[in-house]
Formats: sequence, structure tokens, C-alpha cells
Amino acid sequence: MVLFLSLAATLHACSVPVFRYALDRWPADAYGLEVSVDDAKDEAVARFLRNFTDSTPLNLAPVRSNETSPSRLTFPHAAEGAAPMWSDALGSSTLPLLTDSPARTELAHRILAGETAVWLLVESGDRQADDRAAAALEKRLHYLEQAADIPQIDPDDPSSELGPGPVLRVKFSLLRVHWDDAAEQPFLKMLAGPKHDTAPSTGPWLALVFGRGRVLGAWPAEGFGDEQIDEACMFLLGACSCQVKRMNPGWDLLLNVDWDGALQAIGYPKNAEAPTEVVRVSNPAFAKPLKVETVTMAAIAPAKTALPANRDAGRTAGFAAVVMLLLGSALAWRTMRGQP
Repeated sequence: MVLFLSLAATLHACSVPVFRYALDRWPADAYGLEVSVDDAKDEAVARFLRNFTDSTPLNLAPVRSNETSPSRLTFPHAAEGAAPMWSDALGSSTLPLLTDSPARTELAHRILAGETAVWLLVESGDRQADDRAAAALEKRLHYLEQAADIPQIDPDDPSSELGPGPVLRVKFSLLRVHWDDAAEQPFLKMLAGPKHDTAPSTGPWLALVFGRGRVLGAWPAEGFGDEQIDEACMFLLGACSCQVKRMNPGWDLLLNVDWDGALQAIGYPKNAEAPTEVVRVSNPAFAKPLKVETVTMAAIAPAKTALPANRDAGRTAGFAAVVMLLLGSALAWRTMRGQP
């Protein structure tokens, strides 16, 4: 009987859309920073380590290493022996690049302003290819903002209560970053993913960021059309069917943002549209392009029908829960009747 009741409860999915559930309830996973013996002697690094506490907004776990080898920054939950995301001398010039950047600041600003998610276009330097990818993406996003909807939230479901933050709305924007911007190199490696290959990329690539800096996926722009854009966007707009963060696709960025404090400060504002803008961040320098980690998700229905399908799925799940409960009751009744 308990098993049947548990299964029935599982079928009652949270009605909060994925992008907002992530913003409300998924703290960013911590990157690991191993500071070498030599680097720990640097004045800026030593001061950073002394001042780092649990209240520091960075999702970072710095530790002093006994090794003299270069310092290392690793992705969250990296397997032992996995290649670091970054490894070099840590000092006053490199530490700020690891912990923050103009694109990351703008990204967090847009999410806290109420955007569903932010698409990033990493420009290849081929102006025509970059502009073509941007135009195709923006055209489709504009369509989705008009056609898509947010699932109705059940006011009687305690698992569907919203926390403080911006008003729910369908809003996507594009942020363009040049592949060889010196200030964004650590950020671009994070964006490419923990399994990225450093082989040269042949063109622009895309990434989608939501929640508290979670990357849903990264994909080459070539061949990434309307169907793939719809699939990614509608996944975020759909009701959160799996509330366990690590069972969902994606990985986290290293961001210097006090998410809880910022959301509390927003409270529950009136519905207001934020200005639409496209920002291009570029400062060409010396970096190497990346081949990004590709994430594949299950196909979904077209944008206009995706959310009604979610509502139908909810009704189907509820019906299944009732059937399972009745079957469980019948089984328990028969078992008790068979006892002396």
C-alpha cells in the first residue's frame, strides 16, 4: 500500500516551469580550486583565501594544495584524475579572470531581470556566419515569445510554490561573445562543458543558460535550426517533471552572484517588461577556439502544442495515480481477507 501511494505521489509532478524551479531551488554547484604552495604566497591570492567564507557569493571551494605544480580549477563533481578546466599560475592577474567577467555579469543581470533564459552565441570571427546564426536564432526566439506559454501553476500544490524573484514570463535574449576575448576565456571553457574538446572549432556555437547559471547545453550553430531551438526552449518552459537537479541535463557556471540575496531583494514585483537588447562583448586577444560539448534531449512537440501537451500529461498522470491507488487498495483488501 505504501509503495502504491509513493508511486502515486511521484506521478503528481510539480507545475513550476523548469527555468523558475531551477532559479528558486537549485543552488549552483561549487567548482574546485586547488591552490599550489607557490601561488598561495602571492599577496592577492593569500588575501582571497583569508577572506573566503561560506557567505562568499562565489560557488567555489578553494583548498590549499601541498603540491608545487600549477594551481587547478575543476568542474563541479569532477571525477578523480579528470583534466582540470584550467591550470596555470594563480595570481593577481589570473584570479579575477577565473571568478568573474563582463559576460557573466550581464548574464546574471538578465536572469534576475526576469528572462526565461539567455542564449549565448560564441562568435567564430567569420562575420557572415556569426550574423547568420544570430539572425536565425533571434527570429525563432521572437516567434516562441509570441506562441509559447507557461504551464498553469496549481495553487493548491505545496511543491509548486514560487519563491521570491521576478514575474514569470516567456522572454529569451541573445548575448554575443567573441571566441578570442581575453577577459572571457575561463568563462568560455565553462560554457563549453566539462567534457569539451580543445580541438579548434570551425564556426560559431551556441549555449543556453538558465536558473542560477546552469548551462542546459552547448551546440555548434551550423545545423542547429528551429526544431532544436524549440526543443531547448520548451524544455525550460515545461513543468518540472524531475526535481532532482543532477538528473536533469546541464552543468553550472562559476558566478560571483548572491542569488538568495538578490531574489529576496526583488520580492514579488508587479509584472513589467524589461527592455529588449542584444549585447556584443568582444576584446580579441590570444585565445584558442573550443569544440563544445553537445547535449541531446528527447524530441518534443512544436511550440504551439508543447504546453497543452504538458497539461494533458498532468491529467494523464493524475488519472494513473488514482488507478494505481485503487489497485493498491484492492490488493491490500484481498490480502487482509486471505488472513485467518
